[in-house]
Amino acid sequence: MVAVFYLSSCENNLNTVTLITSKDKTPQEVEDNASIFYNDSAKTKFHLTAKRIEDYGGQDDPHIIFPKGIHIDFYDDSAHVNGQLDAEYAIRHDNTKIMEADNNVRVVNRKGEKLNTEQLLWDEAHHKIYTTKYVTIQTAKQIIYGDGLVSNEDFTQYKITNIRGTIQLDSPPDDNDKAKK
Repeated sequence: MVAVFYLSSCENNLNTVTLITSKDKTPQEVEDNASIFYNDSAKTKFHLTAKRIEDYGGQDDPHIIFPKGIHIDFYDDSAHVNGQLDAEYAIRHDNTKIMEADNNVRVVNRKGEKLNTEQLLWDEAHHKIYTTKYVTIQTAKQIIYGDGLVSNEDFTQYKITNIRGTIQLDSPPDDNDKAKK
């Protein structure tokens, strides 16, 4: 984008034209069919795959865009997959260490519980995921709906905002059950 400004001076009637160009909005690096393993202390923490990665590292807000979707497998300390995240689009901001996943976001934890939403934020520094968007969680026994969620990053302990749906609670044993034992 080019902007042209016209400046004039009253004293000498000189006309000056100044060209101002915006910062370059092209990625510094592009990778197609990417597969990235993230290791910490010699252990794999997650494996990220994406059809396309665009790295905008040279900007005021360095970020990476995953314009064609993203898939992440999260690993526990024993190198077993304990969760997955899929989204049709994602962006990761380097300065804040926050990744925003958008459009048909799906998370599955090690218990097989499934989260669906349209937007999910992953705060890597604080090890949590959250959203203020509509969520659906499917467990082995129930489907839960809500208007937001905060969870640990492996989606095993979560709190749902404005919870709705049928929730089955295990009932405590009655006195007859205790007498049989």
